[in-house]
Amino acid sequence: MLALSPPELVELIVSLPPSRTPFIWGPPGIGKSALVREAAELCGLPCVTLLGTQLAPEDLIGVPRLRALDAGGERFATEFCPPRAILRPEPFVLFIDELNSAVPDVQKAFYSLILDRRLGDYELPEGSRVVGAGNRIEDRALVRPMATALANRMLHVALEPNADAWLGWAAGAGLHALVLAFVRARPERLCEPPPSDATPAYPTPRAWHMLSDALDSVGEDLWPAVAAGCVGDRAGAEFAALARRARLAPSLDELAAGRARVPDDPDLLYFLGAACLARLGSASPDDGRLVGRALAAVALVSKEVAAWVVDTALRRSDDRPARVAFVAHLRASGSPVLADIVRLGRFVADAPSATTLGVGAD
Repeated sequence: MLALSPPELVELIVSLPPSRTPFIWGPPGIGKSALVREAAELCGLPCVTLLGTQLAPEDLIGVPRLRALDAGGERFATEFCPPRAILRPEPFVLFIDELNSAVPDVQKAFYSLILDRRLGDYELPEGSRVVGAGNRIEDRALVRPMATALANRMLHVALEPNADAWLGWAAGAGLHALVLAFVRARPERLCEPPPSDATPAYPTPRAWHMLSDALDSVGEDLWPAVAAGCVGDRAGAEFAALARRARLAPSLDELAAGRARVPDDPDLLYFLGAACLARLGSASPDDGRLVGRALAAVALVSKEVAAWVVDTALRRSDDRPARVAFVAHLRASGSPVLADIVRLGRFVADAPSATTLGVGAD
């Protein structure tokens, strides 16, 4: 099967006919659930998640009850009451996670749901979508053989980690600048196979997200322990080393005012770029203009870092005041350095061009 990047997977889920069911193969913590929720949001549908490992057959088929067939109550028929979670009047996305970890009887209960969108007498509302997902045998997760009759009812794709796509999402989601800087500097650390020695912590997109949340709430003296506990000893030690060096980086305010020199250490440059992206989440337009001035200084040392910041900022569709002011700064500054960054042409098709931004026009 072919491997898709996160944006490609979202596009596939949204584009497929509602009657067809994709099954996503990928390691734990890679972001399968989040991408399905994103696709559901783009479809304008609520997302309901069922975990195959936590289901019994009756959880899907429903509990039987007797229904009177005549007014006198002399004739009865058995009918099954579908589970409340999927008993909905409007279409929705049903995400069946860990489907291939379910016991065989539960897998069989999904046959008619996946093929016919039906559970007993209950049919999913017209326009509903079903998406399945599960881990692979090589992930050393709980995986059971999938019956060929079930597998043949679905379209199978693999999800592969993509550092650029994840960093774009992480910047928009407000993840910690140190996490962004580390993954940008060492993209191979975003996702690694589970350790062969059964070490519980190792790098995955989910683990980096957990680390980001922890950094915002624990003291810096605990950062090395938290990093090791989230992403493993090796990646955690490398992250802690970067965090220590980041203390030497000048502030964006100092760079914008011309009171500090831009360092040439690649790790510190990535940290400054990540700090710029974090600042663009501010509610103050002044922060956006400050980022523009600081980034012009960074671009004199590293156009690659500056291009990453501009590219990520232009790809985001939010209307936060700092980001809006930053784009306006690009449009009005006329900076030849920023014009060179825009000319790199790394932006999505609908991003502003150099001419549109007002910089670099001949």
